[in-house]
Amino acid sequence: MSISIQETDKLRKVAVLGQLQQSSDLKQLLAVLSLPGSPLELELDFYDAELLPAEIIEAIANRLNAGLPVKILVYRDLLARALARLNLPFQKVFSQPLLSTFPTCKALVLAGSAQSLDKILHIISCLPEADVTVFIAQHVREDQANLLDKLLKVVTNYQVVMPQDLQAVKTGTIYIAPPGHHLRVAHGLVYLTRDRKIQFARPSIDVLFESVAGEYGNQAIAVLLCGFGQDGVQGCATLKAAAACVILENGAECQAAQVLPNAARQAGQFDHVFSCAAIASIVAAAVSGKNAPPSGSLQKLFLTAIKADYGYDLLGCQHESLERRIKDMMISFSVGSFCDFQRLVFSNPKFFQRFLAEMSVTVTEFFRHPEQFQLLREEILPYLASFPLLKIWSAGCATGEEAYSLAILLSELGLLQKSRIFATDINPYSLELAKMQLFPAQNMQKNRSNYLNSGGTAGFDAYIKSYPQFFKMTGQSERIFFHCHSLTQDGVFNEFELIICRNVLIYFDAQAQEKVLQCFAKSLHIDGFLMLGPQDSLQSVARAAGFVPYNNSRHVYKLQAGGGRA
Repeated sequence: MSISIQETDKLRKVAVLGQLQQSSDLKQLLAVLSLPGSPLELELDFYDAELLPAEIIEAIANRLNAGLPVKILVYRDLLARALARLNLPFQKVFSQPLLSTFPTCKALVLAGSAQSLDKILHIISCLPEADVTVFIAQHVREDQANLLDKLLKVVTNYQVVMPQDLQAVKTGTIYIAPPGHHLRVAHGLVYLTRDRKIQFARPSIDVLFESVAGEYGNQAIAVLLCGFGQDGVQGCATLKAAAACVILENGAECQAAQVLPNAARQAGQFDHVFSCAAIASIVAAAVSGKNAPPSGSLQKLFLTAIKADYGYDLLGCQHESLERRIKDMMISFSVGSFCDFQRLVFSNPKFFQRFLAEMSVTVTEFFRHPEQFQLLREEILPYLASFPLLKIWSAGCATGEEAYSLAILLSELGLLQKSRIFATDINPYSLELAKMQLFPAQNMQKNRSNYLNSGGTAGFDAYIKSYPQFFKMTGQSERIFFHCHSLTQDGVFNEFELIICRNVLIYFDAQAQEKVLQCFAKSLHIDGFLMLGPQDSLQSVARAAGFVPYNNSRHVYKLQAGGGRA
């Protein structure tokens, strides 16, 4: 990271490049913000930072509240989101569109040689029925029967043909280059020739790619899969010159057969390098058209590819909620189609982090549902006080309000020093916000009211430091441990006396709810408690996982005899 300072008689401009991670960087910027009584307007330009340390946020607030001018320019969406959350003024610098819009897809071309068969079958099996024509060129020996047409007929409703020369091209049809023949397409017809081999191959990928470039131009998507040799590399260049979309399979998936996609990658004539899972999802969305919604089979393919590429399992999330959030994000970033949205997600890790931040539910507040905290205060925690070490899991903690509320409650009961609060969420951005211990001031009255209604007597303000824009927690964090954890994927990681997971499972489908509750059953001490949210309505699912209601409660459970860890 680097910090550069330019100063005129009216303005001190500080440009911050990179992330503020080193202590020396932090000290340098704090020194600039702490210059006493400077009449100069201070401009802070954050080019790369996704978040700012809490010390910087507080220093900016102190300067603003002292009446000293500060102008903040941000280039990253997540930083803009964080500053808006804390009511700090900033200007978002909008960059150029993240990618060009892909036009209507009229032709899809798949090509490869060694180890490409399974990839071709998978991609075709994922294609929805659409007015698109598919061409396939695969390197096979001329004296070897090509059974690809028979295999494809098992996995697709498209018409699959080994074409004849001068056969008319139709949509909804897959044309396979026959062994020993080059396949070209021109003027709405298929041409088969026995011309010389190209790059030692007949059928040649280059020949097919170049003819598709001339026939379909920017309405074609070409995918180059695993294989050996150079056939297809020049064809990618021709397609790129015609403004077609060229996608290469990630060579890391191809083992020894990564020679061909890696050669095309080195030549530089391509648009994207994706995994096979991402390719299948993207081309399925592309052939579905610009107005295809992110729902149904298209959404499932997308989430499957996310799990394969990024390791996050969102398949159990409520489909309607995900669809709504994806649509909102597409509007926010002026992305015209689900295909284009996916191209961004799989080619831009920072955009994926923004996607993950948007998909996570972060609706929360301090001492939310105060009647439940009162039950914890008066019955559950006094019962658990006899344990030498009290381990609590706040599952789906979002930005941390629940975890800090638990710390306050434990402190007032004299239990904090022998407690450990493990606060987990799937969203690393939310966890970083939680670790900052800064929260928006506009929720203050609700927080105070919730605290009092939960049975608190010291006053909520005893645990915070207030600024006009936000407030900071003081002294409750030493027993809280924030970790990234997927409820549907990561499973058991400790044994707990109390598990709290409120208003999270309503965003999961029935199968995922069952899986999570089984995880909770295996994670809970035999004498422990599980607290769900008032909106969860999971009595029957909880019973099936081995829980019984505590004192006829609809939201608090204990393990039934014989339940818990296997």
